[in-house]
Amino acid sequence: MKLSLRQRLIVTHLFLLVVVTVAAGLIITYELQRYYKSRLFAQLKTQLDGLEYFLGTTSFSFDHDRLNYEQLAGFARASQMRLTLIDSAGIVLFESNVAPDSLRFIENHLHRPEVQMALQEGLGRDERLSATVNQRLFYAAKRIKLPTKHSGFLARLQVIRLAIPLADVEGALQEMRWSIFAGGGLALLIIGFISFMVSSRLTTPIRELAKVAESVKRGDTEAHFKHDADDELGELADLLNEMLTKLREDWEKIQRLETMRSQFLGNVSHELRTPIFAVQGYLETLMESKVENPRLQKDFIEKAHRQAARLNNLLADLIDISRIESGEMKMSFRYFDLREWLMRQVAEMQTVAHEYNVVLALTNSESNRILSVLGDRERLTQVMTNLVNNAIKYNVPGGKVEVGYRESHDHVEIFVADTGRGIPAEHLPRIFERFYRVDKERSRAVGGTGLGLAIVKHIVEAHDSEIKVQSEIGKGSIFSFVLKKK
Repeated sequence: MKLSLRQRLIVTHLFLLVVVTVAAGLIITYELQRYYKSRLFAQLKTQLDGLEYFLGTTSFSFDHDRLNYEQLAGFARASQMRLTLIDSAGIVLFESNVAPDSLRFIENHLHRPEVQMALQEGLGRDERLSATVNQRLFYAAKRIKLPTKHSGFLARLQVIRLAIPLADVEGALQEMRWSIFAGGGLALLIIGFISFMVSSRLTTPIRELAKVAESVKRGDTEAHFKHDADDELGELADLLNEMLTKLREDWEKIQRLETMRSQFLGNVSHELRTPIFAVQGYLETLMESKVENPRLQKDFIEKAHRQAARLNNLLADLIDISRIESGEMKMSFRYFDLREWLMRQVAEMQTVAHEYNVVLALTNSESNRILSVLGDRERLTQVMTNLVNNAIKYNVPGGKVEVGYRESHDHVEIFVADTGRGIPAEHLPRIFERFYRVDKERSRAVGGTGLGLAIVKHIVEAHDSEIKVQSEIGKGSIFSFVLKKK
């Protein structure tokens, strides 16, 4: 049977408690037993010392060399002990629980452990079941040597031994064991209840986490784990919530990308289809010789050429933006003279400006000093070509385009300003999107691909900069970005 986490926690806690209780009971019982027996041995030793003194200083009455039985037996009864006197050969001279006439039937005690230890070391101890009285006894023996004034029976005395039943000690220890195990049982119940409560508290948030995970599995990206814990589970919940938030953001990003991909494919298909159909139409007309007028034929060829050029520009822009977005296009950053570079850009675009009757000028042309900036000159040329080209083609006849820069402490702001029609405010947030056009008809008329500003945005951002735009209807627009100055 598979146990739940809560059940495993409870079983583990109870098992550990049982092991600890049993181990503690055994250790405590063992130590108490050792302590009681050490105390018992100390008490018996005191009694043995007293007996030795008593036997060595007191005069006894003898009857045929026999020790006064009643006197020693009375001592044993008073102390609730068993007294044995043994000679060097192990023969029992006196036994408080045995009548004098029966002493001859007692076996030799020479090889009893406590007697051997007493003869060798002076003191001996042992515990065992006594065959004489059929009880488990604790024995303490002492080797003695009485004064030489004694003779006969007392002169033979070598070892005195006291024995006391262990029943009382073992009874007390047994009660102690029962107390320990009873306490352990009570602790088992208490700990079991506490373990149940703690495990429930621990597993409840885990079950909640599982529910949230199941919700996410079913596609609920709004799932969120609620908690008020400030422990490790709380940290885990926070991490999972962060992960869910990131997952939700990634999912939304994937959906946006999928939408953009679909739109991109649709736009690409449309943008490619238009010039291809136009070129195809012009060529088919010429092939069928339906146009006999040379001037009209030339016009058709020029139009087909313009559409082919537009198609070529579109494909080039598609390749560029694909390489930029995939990270394949690497930037080559070097310092170059900004002033000389801007003069070249303005000079190269003058033909287009004349074609559209627009004045193109560099505002900082009077300066002759070198102004070094850091960037990829080739890609920045692509940026300026797009910006200036747009400023010219979307301008008004007789309009003006200014290209210039403004210096700061460590940056240079480059701008392209025009006096064109301006861009409506609602279009400004989207003009850097792929294939987004403010005026679609005019864009196609001037050969725009709809990708120029998207490419500009990516290249400028690759320079740790940002393309900015300010525009006002009827007054024109200003596009700007900054580069690091040397």
